[in-house]
Formats: sequence, C-alpha cells, structure tokens
Amino acid sequence: MTADELDSSPDPSDVETRDAILEQVDLNPPTRLSWCPNCGEAVGSVTSRGLLDHTAGPCGCSLTPGQVKRL
Repeated sequence: MTADELDSSPDPSDVETRDAILEQVDLNPPTRLSWCPNCGEAVGSVTSRGLLDHTAGPCGCSLTPGQVKRL
C-alpha cells in the first residue's frame, strides 16, 4: 500500500463513514441458540465428516443425523 492510498483511506471518525459502516454490520444477530442434546451446552457449529459422522462445537459431542436435523 502506498502513502497516497493510506491518505485516501476513509476516516473512521467521520460520521458519514461510521454510519456507512454500521449499515453493513448486523446489529441484530440471531437470538435462537441450539443446545447440544448430549451435554446441554450451546452449539456454535456442527462439523460433518460424511453422512454419519457429526460433531457439535465447541463441546465436541458426537451427533446422530437426526440430532443434527433438529438443531
């Protein structure tokens, strides 16, 4: 990046720039959480390695295909 490119970067303290950035940010994330059917911890991700191998994250519990479908 050149010095000219750095100088032309938007000023984050500028109100118009800040408003434009905030319009692109989702300030209302989903409120529905899924809970691990095995341990009860909140599930943030499900990793699938094939049709029958599923793991809830971050807890690491194994899940059946039926459990994944219900999450």
